[in-house]
Amino acid sequence: MHMNAAFPLKYGYFYFGNKLLIWPSRSLYGEKAMELPERTNEMAGVYARQCVELARELGLPSINLWSKMQETEGWQKKFLSDGLHLTAEGNAVVYQEVERVLREAWLPASEMPNDFPHHSLIDWKHPEKTFQQQCI
Repeated sequence: MHMNAAFPLKYGYFYFGNKLLIWPSRSLYGEKAMELPERTNEMAGVYARQCVELARELGLPSINLWSKMQETEGWQKKFLSDGLHLTAEGNAVVYQEVERVLREAWLPASEMPNDFPHHSLIDWKHPEKTFQQQCI
């Protein structure tokens, strides 16, 4: 991946198992982030394309949600409640795309095991019993 000078080199990350999510560090921008030229929708698209390119170079599947959501007219209000957080419809798009990528990788969601019981099966008065039964 070729880094553009417009991209900050400081990133936040969350590591779990063999997966790594990377995003620009919020602390780098502070409260006036939207006033900065690199925090535009156009730059978000550049960032999304760079992420897809990196995934391609690493031989990993990826989802370009930036492009996918913009295929729909009025996507800003339909998929984002405040310009950042997803609406129910936005979450549905994410789910459909993740499920599609897993299915294409021969990992259909319907066949993946659950590590924890479904929330409807939890005894909320004694939740430890439900988890003990699940782990046995």
